Amino acid sequence: MSSYSIRLYEESDHRTVQEIFISGCHEHIPTAFYRGLRRPHSWLLLLGALALPLLAAGSVLLSILAVIGVLLILWLPGREFYLYHIRHGLAGDLKDIRKHYLQREYHCFWVVDQEGEVIGMVAAIPSITPHEKNIELKRMFVADHHRGKGIAKVLCRTVIDFARRSGCNAVVLSTTNVQVHAVTMYEKVGFKQTAPAVYNPWLGLVGMAWVSYRYDISSHT
Repeated sequence: MSSYSIRLYEESDHRTVQEIFISGCHEHIPTAFYRGLRRPHSWLLLLGALALPLLAAGSVLLSILAVIGVLLILWLPGREFYLYHIRHGLAGDLKDIRKHYLQREYHCFWVVDQEGEVIGMVAAIPSITPHEKNIELKRMFVADHHRGKGIAKVLCRTVIDFARRSGCNAVVLSTTNVQVHAVTMYEKVGFKQTAPAVYNPWLGLVGMAWVSYRYDISSHT
């Protein structure tokens, strides 16, 4: 594997960073759908959609249309969630990364550079409560053909080192349970889940939930 380095974001990285972000969000849409499809209530809905039109009207066509309708209902929550995430990111912090991350205290944005090609990224923002000062890990993505090489772990440690140098208590983050590989990686690095998964009615339809994690600086020194 070619060597790579972690460096601060530069303006010339902007287009590639946005492309990695968009691609990373899009790939979670089918994952969310298949997660929902595996849930027992989804099979009950599909079975009901198939059987009820046949029993009530003897119509195969209505059964097919009903099944398609249920599949669309299972597809939409994940699709709309990640499309909203893309729109919000591109119109918000990823529109002007230098201004949002590099010109503000306790903010930062790094990219992974492999021979002049940006292949990953991660950001840090302050997360301050009345009792402690933390850093929140944000926008961590690695291009799909560069995964499985330990890059995400290095990005996590980059944010942890930044938090330690900034005198913070912990690094915190929120992710979804759809991102199974990311959750596993966070736990291997030393992050601990801090609260039960949080569902809402729309995302809960396909079993999607927000999960919060924390890495305590003091317990790893």
